[in-house]
Amino acid sequence: MENYGLLSILPPLLTIILAIITKNVLISLFTGIFLGVSILFKGNIFLALPALFRDVLFVQAADGYNASVMVLVLFIGGMVMLVSNSGGAAALAIRATKHVDNKKKAILATWIAGLAIWFSDFANAMLVGPIFQPIIDKLRVSREKLAWIVDATSAPVCMLVPLSGFGVFGMSCIEKEFANYQIGIPVWETFLSTIPYQFYCLGALFLIPLIAHLNTDFGPMAKAEERTSKTGALHWPGAQPMGLEKAPDFPEGATPRMSLVIVPILTIFVVFFAILIANGFPYKRTLGVNIRTGLTTGYFLGGMFCFALMLRYKIQSFKNTFDMYVNGMKGNLFLVLVLLFAWSLSAVCKQLGTANYIVGAMRGNFPAWLVAPMLFIVGCIISFATGTSYGTFAILMPIAIPMADALGAPLIPVIAAVFSGGIFGDHCSPISDTTLLASMGAGCDHIEHVRTQLPYAMLIGVISFIAYVIVYWLNNAMAMLALVALAIFSATRQCCKIWGPKLL
Repeated sequence: MENYGLLSILPPLLTIILAIITKNVLISLFTGIFLGVSILFKGNIFLALPALFRDVLFVQAADGYNASVMVLVLFIGGMVMLVSNSGGAAALAIRATKHVDNKKKAILATWIAGLAIWFSDFANAMLVGPIFQPIIDKLRVSREKLAWIVDATSAPVCMLVPLSGFGVFGMSCIEKEFANYQIGIPVWETFLSTIPYQFYCLGALFLIPLIAHLNTDFGPMAKAEERTSKTGALHWPGAQPMGLEKAPDFPEGATPRMSLVIVPILTIFVVFFAILIANGFPYKRTLGVNIRTGLTTGYFLGGMFCFALMLRYKIQSFKNTFDMYVNGMKGNLFLVLVLLFAWSLSAVCKQLGTANYIVGAMRGNFPAWLVAPMLFIVGCIISFATGTSYGTFAILMPIAIPMADALGAPLIPVIAAVFSGGIFGDHCSPISDTTLLASMGAGCDHIEHVRTQLPYAMLIGVISFIAYVIVYWLNNAMAMLALVALAIFSATRQCCKIWGPKLL
């Protein structure tokens, strides 16, 4: 393969820089692709532009694997939209709150509801926050804490579930690079193996019940809790709380039912594993096409069952329900384009030899133990600046996998570091859609949500970074999880003592 040297790193580097400056992942990816094709055509942009469509975008869109993932993403959007607007999740949360009569129970009930709505980070924010607002307000828990719980149980939860949109997107990024570099590990098993190494996601979820158990806080969150607890004030003077002050409305006579969320989710599981078992699972190697077929079929049938139940319980008319389903598919077109552009950039970089050049330049000069923590930090920076973890995965995965393979870094923790870094930055970013939705769902001032959440996120982020350094020498999932949990417990207690309510 022709060696393009330093020129080979310009397309991904330009993509990263533009993503940070413009905060627009699609424009950044497209510009990176165009630069890469222009380099292949020796700077002739008049030949490069039509080739970009003919030889790159069209080829990637027509690829059987890529097409199957794009279809799956569309069906996920349709089902999620129906479930989110059916009232099923609201009924589930209401049932869970029957015995909530103190602050600790309120925090834990909100946390459990957030865990239960794993299929969509958007659905989590827009349902859990409004539903729990009256309970949180009555028990004098601050709106800032509600926004934190909603935010911390949205993207971090979805990133740990292979059947969610996050999981499907992550697996698609992995599988494409595995195919490019002939890495013969099943993508499903790979994703499952990354779960215990996603230290930030797991740590963010662990911190919520820990804070509830300790019955204290630190930093700006402690001040917000003290304000609400003593005065009952939901906001600071001059605050500008964001929208959604109440739970979603349903048509007159319609009663939210738990079956509207339970049946579709059970359908996904049953259909998915039925198709895998029919193809030899767990005795035969699970092929990626069987995984995608099982997921697509499951999400399609889950959506159809939810569709039928919404008509049966008169939640919406046939036309409104159908329009809702189609709008859900339209809502995921952004993810389809991100995937298509990411695959295209990866294909162009492969022709340029980008990964080989980076690995060759680093071999002997870059220690293998630094790969995972470095990617974690870079992922955090990109996602914080752009407000999107999806774009971060798309940009970094084509670099991370060949680096780990060539430099001898542990592959699974490296992939997990990309995921965790993307979620960490997304969680902290004030321009992230999930951060904004958490403020909206909780009826909280957005700046106060970011300010009170940041110390908690930074605590988990610092511990995660250290864990990714240690994992090179202690590549044992259970041992690392135990160390991370112990570190979070100790650090949280110390922060509460030093920076807690006694000093406020």
